[in-house]
Amino acid sequence: MSYDRCVRCGSCVLLCPVFDAIGEEQYSPRGKTYLLQVMDLIEEDKELAKEFRKLLFQCTFCGRCSEICASDVDLLKVFHEQRGKAVNEAPEEFEYLDALGKSLANMMNIYGLDPEDRAEFWLDELEDEIPGIADRVYEEGKTADTMVFLGCLMSFRASQMDVLRSLFVTLEKLDVDYLVMGAEEFCCGHPLHLMGDDDGATKLREHNKKVMESAKAKRVITCCPGCLIQISTNHNLKEDVEVLHHTQLFDRLLETTPKYKQEEEFSYHDPCELHRICNVKTEPRSLLNKMGVEFEEMDLSCCGGGGLLRMTDPDLSDKIIQIRAQKERLGDKVVLTCCPSCREQFLGANLRTRDIVEILAEALEGGEK
Repeated sequence: MSYDRCVRCGSCVLLCPVFDAIGEEQYSPRGKTYLLQVMDLIEEDKELAKEFRKLLFQCTFCGRCSEICASDVDLLKVFHEQRGKAVNEAPEEFEYLDALGKSLANMMNIYGLDPEDRAEFWLDELEDEIPGIADRVYEEGKTADTMVFLGCLMSFRASQMDVLRSLFVTLEKLDVDYLVMGAEEFCCGHPLHLMGDDDGATKLREHNKKVMESAKAKRVITCCPGCLIQISTNHNLKEDVEVLHHTQLFDRLLETTPKYKQEEEFSYHDPCELHRICNVKTEPRSLLNKMGVEFEEMDLSCCGGGGLLRMTDPDLSDKIIQIRAQKERLGDKVVLTCCPSCREQFLGANLRTRDIVEILAEALEGGEK
């Protein structure tokens, strides 16, 4: 197995946000990999084996360990496989994940809410402001060049409303031919993937693929890096269908933009899944530069909101973002990002944050609101 190639050099330890927060070796990628290498001994000790299974979920899946590994160990793949094995071997230890699995199986979203509400929440807020937005919701027979995949957070969380508004305003101003999946959108399956349950995600993925093909979409866009991973990698769309992050689409469509009337200090946070796993690095910065936005680069570190950590160990998740805010001296600065999960994490830490598309929409509308 690939983890046997680990030479325990420790490069990953210094970059791991979980180790940074706790300071104990077993929480680090090297520590977990070492435990895997001596698994035969661990399995004889039931309590130690139980502790190891718990350790697997005390990880943000940020990918810094895989990125730095000189031995070319695909640690994200290793931990993904081990999570699936752990849940199958000892499901009684993961009852807190059982509710999530049931919500996804029964209601096709992480909140267990009625799928019909996927469009209702934001439609009620935006119909007056964006005339005709209701006509953008998919139903059988409708087609469009672009399908917008919102994801569970963007569909159901009121904290994402400003981003949704800005996304739709920008699409309208740029005359993009688009549809939103609405009630026909099922979760992309990323939470199940993070649980190691790709089989459970198959039903969700196959449904989404069917809807996208029915709409004859030539491209699918999403604001969520987790959704981007799943749709581009695991939905098996036709080769001529592009899957893009919203910053990629807007950077492509806009050679120039109006200048943004900046009155605050900005710091830019790279979402881990977008930057490392999807390799989307230049487009967010390109959009900001086109608008003349000045910003400080933040360290390429995790906010603590990935890998299901907010569910599996919320205290650890909170500690990671608190450490990050202190190190970066965020204070009164506004954190710019382009990921709904990162946004939730910053808001939860009482930090001001904005998605790049909010800045773009305001620039296109002629000023800051």
